[in-house]
Amino acid sequence: MKSRQAISIGGVTLALTFALPSYARTDDAEINTIVYFGDPVTLTGPGNQVVVPDEVSIEKGQTVTFVVYGPNHGIALYPVSSTTTRDDITAQLCPHDPATNACTDPVFANGDHTTRDGKDNVVIVTGTNPPFQRVDDPTDRLLATSAQIDGVAGVFLTGATDTSPGTHVQFRFAKSGRYLVVCMNRNHYLANWMFGFINVQ
Repeated sequence: MKSRQAISIGGVTLALTFALPSYARTDDAEINTIVYFGDPVTLTGPGNQVVVPDEVSIEKGQTVTFVVYGPNHGIALYPVSSTTTRDDITAQLCPHDPATNACTDPVFANGDHTTRDGKDNVVIVTGTNPPFQRVDDPTDRLLATSAQIDGVAGVFLTGATDTSPGTHVQFRFAKSGRYLVVCMNRNHYLANWMFGFINVQ
């Protein structure tokens, strides 16, 4: 496995047109890419449990800011092989009913699950809940915002609402590669597929 880094950022209420990556040059050397961790329009339920956009590409040395929307999110970041696809990851998560798009197993998120990348490298081992309340394998994780220490799980991030800003987390990607960003909420990631990719060229 490789280390993972997760970043979260507070949100401000934005129109739907801002649900795409935004770029702001802060100086000649730095470009900041915005990724919404939680849908900025659908603020509750499974519809909020998405990363928007679910894949972005940046250059080495640039920064991603995760703007958090909605409740109960935690951000973790892990390196994966360049061949890893979205289908590779979802195939290891709870199967979804094609009619409802809902997880078909209500207790799936509490089980012990292993996420492997496109080269079959182990990326995340969740363990069971209890005792592991978060998706929080520290082996190669680069960043975790709601880490569990011994039996105490870190709190989830405050997400933006219609009337208040939420958490903003920035991470500068110093190395090229492909990175998997997941929600540390077991149900959000394992049952509802809340994850995305950052490509660093």
